[in-house]
Amino acid sequence: MNSKFDITGKVAIITGGNGGLGLGMAEGLAQAGAKVAICGRNQEKIDRALAKLRDQGADAIGISCDVGSEEQVNAMVAQTKEHFGRIDILINNAAISWGIPTETMTLDEWNHFITNNLTSMFLTCKACFPHMVEAGGGKIINVSSIVTKLGFGKLSHYGAAKGGMDHMTQGLAQGWGKHNIQVNALLPGLVDTEMMPCTGPNKNKLVDYAVKRTPTGTYGRPEDFYGITVLLSSPASDFITGSIIVMDGGICVTI
Repeated sequence: MNSKFDITGKVAIITGGNGGLGLGMAEGLAQAGAKVAICGRNQEKIDRALAKLRDQGADAIGISCDVGSEEQVNAMVAQTKEHFGRIDILINNAAISWGIPTETMTLDEWNHFITNNLTSMFLTCKACFPHMVEAGGGKIINVSSIVTKLGFGKLSHYGAAKGGMDHMTQGLAQGWGKHNIQVNALLPGLVDTEMMPCTGPNKNKLVDYAVKRTPTGTYGRPEDFYGITVLLSSPASDFITGSIIVMDGGICVTI
């Protein structure tokens, strides 16, 4: 049975892997034997994340990349392939999020969100595709959000981008299945990260309310995603594709 979850020697790219949930997913993969390339825009965060991964024994590299730039994405993927020799796993985790009322939103703001949260996925998937075909298959995990299951007036732009990610996931699963590439979306709920602090002085004011209504009675932590990340990156998920997997402690069924 353990061989079904074996990803030893597989190579993974994690966008937004220099912190928060992305770094947690990178840690989970590395602990399971994968080689990881983390990318982000903040070089200091990349350096800290890379040091943490290597201290844990990971075979890891860090690459500065604006995932909204086709040129930079192509260069990042090429650098990963050159360094590790293959690409097997892609996790599209990079994202931006803050509230803007739709009625005051500018077109530039809208385009900024779509570029960073949805176009980035298109660019990374397209760049990784030929390398996954060469490797005989691949796994793509798109980190969406439970926002696509709920309605928030000041997050219409974010929800639209993440909803697009969900539907593109299903389209890619259908189109790329013949290449032995499985594509799934993971929808986190409340997770303690820089984007949504659940502790400390910057704790989001909605945390206590949400936790009280969550069946598990807690918020998520990046390490909670180790298992699902390994599952969706391993042969154990070869028959799972096009799935929209909610991982929110059950909050969607109560709010």
